[in-house]
Amino acid sequence: MVLNALVSIIDKTLRARQEIFEYSNCRNCIFRIQLAVAADDIALSDGTHLRAGSRLINLHLWNEHVPPFPSRGPTLAWARRMSHDLELSLEELAAFVASSPALDGVAAIGGQMMFGSTEQTELVAHVAERFGFVRAVDPPSRHSIAERLHLLGENILISMIVISHNPAAFRTDCFSRERVPVYIQRSAFVRRFGARART
Repeated sequence: MVLNALVSIIDKTLRARQEIFEYSNCRNCIFRIQLAVAADDIALSDGTHLRAGSRLINLHLWNEHVPPFPSRGPTLAWARRMSHDLELSLEELAAFVASSPALDGVAAIGGQMMFGSTEQTELVAHVAERFGFVRAVDPPSRHSIAERLHLLGENILISMIVISHNPAAFRTDCFSRERVPVYIQRSAFVRRFGARART
């Protein structure tokens, strides 16, 4: 399909430019990662702070590995599989972090919750909290025209990826996505998911 080929080319190009890579070869791993540095101080809702310049691991969905929605929408079986794959992915990452001396200075692991509506984003953010991730408080707002255009382009690309890999999940409100940054400090992450991996 032409759309699939186009999306694949764009996605691969952007991943290479942003240095997003796979840390696991497990077929059920639903994340890729990107090493980054915090541009500003980040206050978290649990009262902790990440200082500007802190090294971070950003999570990115591995779209080809995300379980597709059933044609009638997500079911309990789909939710169970997604929860299992999410836990496995974080355990794999904890093992990767623990075995990579170059990542010793990483302060936190985080990601952007990006879904079509405020309600959907809030729901997923609550799910993230169950896994130990906490929200950033009052993240910096984007106001410039260039940044708004960038977000629009990002929303369009995400919608194209959804249509390509998981068409049952596409909604027209996907073009206007809420973004909620969530983080978990490295020590808490390794303690929580590293212990599970060892078990």
